[in-house]
Amino acid sequence: MSEINRDELELILEALDDASFYRDARSHVLKSAVKRASLRSAHIPETDSGDVHRVKADAYRALAVKLRSQGC
Repeated sequence: MSEINRDELELILEALDDASFYRDARSHVLKSAVKRASLRSAHIPETDSGDVHRVKADAYRALAVKLRSQGC
């Protein structure tokens, strides 16, 4: 595997930022949907509460921070 150049790293970091943003937004949307559904007494499985997306968003942010700090 070849080494990643600076332009490729910047593109990867941008993609991680975008992915983190969209996962975070999806997490908030799903939490709101669960809250609204619970007010209407509808059942939504716990796995759809947005926690999975929050965890992914946090992982993407952590990876971006690690890559930036290493200055690949």
